Amino acid sequence: MRTRREKKEIPKLNLIPILDAVFIFIFFLLMSAQFVEIYEIGSDAPAIATIDTQKSDEKPLNLTLKISNNEIEIKTGVEGTTKSKITKLGEEFDLSKLKKILIDIKLKNIEERSIIISPSKSVNYKQIVKIMDSVTGVGSEFPELSAKSKKGKLVRTKTLFDQIIFETVI
Repeated sequence: MRTRREKKEIPKLNLIPILDAVFIFIFFLLMSAQFVEIYEIGSDAPAIATIDTQKSDEKPLNLTLKISNNEIEIKTGVEGTTKSKITKLGEEFDLSKLKKILIDIKLKNIEERSIIISPSKSVNYKQIVKIMDSVTGVGSEFPELSAKSKKGKLVRTKTLFDQIIFETVI
């Protein structure tokens, strides 16, 4: 004859004492947190460049490339005066024409290093990267650019506009 096996009942885990302990621990941490002082070390931001104290009557260059699917509009000045427009050649922009225009602008403003790029939402990311590459370097046709600055000293550079600022796209 077979013996009958009894099923062992698995006891249920009593979570109430554990939850009580966690609740008390959280309550203790919250009550002690208000007495903890957070110390902070004050420091100034490092100086990047010296600032001329003389005010300049010159208007900033504010060079902006407004990029759409069909054209690149080159604007200068605070008002955003259109300097030139470059249209697409097939699928690509005429980047050599863009570079020539930017070299002319750079020779007139040799100490300027920043350019604002304002792409529309629909512009392809690869196009923006290609434009950024052509904006930063002078290229192989010119080993370096040299011109007199507005202060009268001779400045030489191997870059066009290496400080790229992106305008917010909404």
